Amino acid sequence: MDNNLIGEQITRYRKALNMTQEELGKAVGVSTQAVSRWENGGAPDVALLPAIADKLGVTIDALFGREGGEKVDIHDTVARWLAGVPMKDRFDQLCRLNWTALKNMTAGKGKFPEIGYLENCEMKNEEAGRAVLATAQAWLEGGFMLDVHAETMSFSSIWPKPEKGYKAYFAPREQYRKLFAVLARPGCLELLEYLNSQTYRLYVPETLAAVLEMPLQEIEAILEELLALDVMQKEELQLTDGLTSAYALLKGTALVPFLYMARCMMQYGQNLVCVGNGDVAPLLEGSRWKKEKEKKDE
Repeated sequence: MDNNLIGEQITRYRKALNMTQEELGKAVGVSTQAVSRWENGGAPDVALLPAIADKLGVTIDALFGREGGEKVDIHDTVARWLAGVPMKDRFDQLCRLNWTALKNMTAGKGKFPEIGYLENCEMKNEEAGRAVLATAQAWLEGGFMLDVHAETMSFSSIWPKPEKGYKAYFAPREQYRKLFAVLARPGCLELLEYLNSQTYRLYVPETLAAVLEMPLQEIEAILEELLALDVMQKEELQLTDGLTSAYALLKGTALVPFLYMARCMMQYGQNLVCVGNGDVAPLLEGSRWKKEKEKKDE
């Protein structure tokens, strides 16, 4: 058994997954020092090879540097890999996996910088004079990705292109205008941030007005506008002196990605931009672009 080769292969596949020696060791039941010994010329116990291969998402043949063998079902492999990751770490590990995929899916469409996970999710933009999110973009024929990959904070946003195009699934423009209008009202963002900081429950307007130190009338108006947009739900509660209205937030997972996407839209400058060739269509294809493309293809 070629110990050096196995160690090199373990190192190769582990680093491709942005996995530490400690993480691999925990997944297969050995110490970090044991993994380090493997990668420096030692040999893992033969009985551990299936677990190591499963964790790295490869075949046992691949650990010996051999081509072929039983092909890996990537969906099954990822499922089994995730099952070995603590629940609290699964979203972070998925983001790291997407980061690896992003670097490889752009092959042939431009050089991707040699860069790993960043230490900080923000970087100083000297021209703008403020910090911006260190985003990475890939805009290719089949869709686009917008990501932030850093130890302090990360997210991964993947958008395959629908057959009918993105615009086909937008809400009517008037609904967006109503949403942006209510978001622009003083106190609306503060209200949404407060509701997202609490566990799900019903609130009477008087409680929210007191917490946010806002006039009751303004809180009631904002709640009714959000209700009309299906952001809130409303219930009637029976009190000793009659009925009263109580409100609850419907979309508890929408605000955070919405505000991050808005920040990405407003900021100037990113650290990584990977765009396909000039034939990649605009995100919202219009008739003018189609005519230009047809003329270019003639």
